[in-house]
Amino acid sequence: MKQLFFAVVMASLWSAMLLIALYWHVRIFLLYRSLEGVRQKFPYTEFAFQFQTPGLAKWLGGPMFRDGLSGEQSIQVQQLERHIRTTRIICAVCGSVLFLLFLVGIFVH
Repeated sequence: MKQLFFAVVMASLWSAMLLIALYWHVRIFLLYRSLEGVRQKFPYTEFAFQFQTPGLAKWLGGPMFRDGLSGEQSIQVQQLERHIRTTRIICAVCGSVLFLLFLVGIFVH
């Protein structure tokens, strides 16, 4: 019975992380589609990378999508960043708990 509960909890956490990742990509893709000038200059993968890790993207060099945004578009990006911050925190917590449960499962059983 304990093993079944353990497996259900791990599967639930894994599913939650996958749903969070899907939510993140949908929100980023909708923002990408709404920024017409950005779509013409950057493919989605580069846009998503720059959105997720702007510091690393700037360090790697090359044009940044944020440089050519209007005031309204910058506000859209900032609003989405605030909404996505909670999603990142939830995903990090789920991942940490999943990792700890995995370690407990290895060493206890």
